[in-house]
Amino acid sequence: LEAGKMQLKRKPASIVEVAKESIKTVENWAKTKSINISQNIQDGIPEINIDPDRMIQVFNNLLSNAIKYTPAGGIMNVEVTAKNREVEVSVQDNGIGIPKEELSKVFEKFYQVGERVSTDVSGTGIGLSVAKEIVVLHGGKIWVESERGQGAKFIFTLPLN
Repeated sequence: LEAGKMQLKRKPASIVEVAKESIKTVENWAKTKSINISQNIQDGIPEINIDPDRMIQVFNNLLSNAIKYTPAGGIMNVEVTAKNREVEVSVQDNGIGIPKEELSKVFEKFYQVGERVSTDVSGTGIGLSVAKEIVVLHGGKIWVESERGQGAKFIFTLPLN
């Protein structure tokens, strides 16, 4: 990614199936923390031209972070909708949240917000920067909405065409 040489292997694929596959990947981990993952996925979203493997990376990074920062018994919600000629995906949790002064830094390489809820999970601090690069390479945008103590909602959009 840093060298700017990442090649996407785009093909028509279902972002809904990518989302569902990623959720299945983290479900057992979420269950160990008694975190409930709800899904609000719009019917009839057409296939879009994406690299499914790279988009799975994006989902896995967002879902993993939500689990890391959500306390036992927490809630996560994954939404996938199509509107205004784009697909919008969000991963929301009711975890520790991100202080407003740190929101602009969360997509920087090696940046990690404050202290983690659980110390049993480690990370490098590159997951969100990688997710951002992949979304941008797909012609999309990614951002976060959050406040300390109020959970976090990561949202990304991808063009439908």
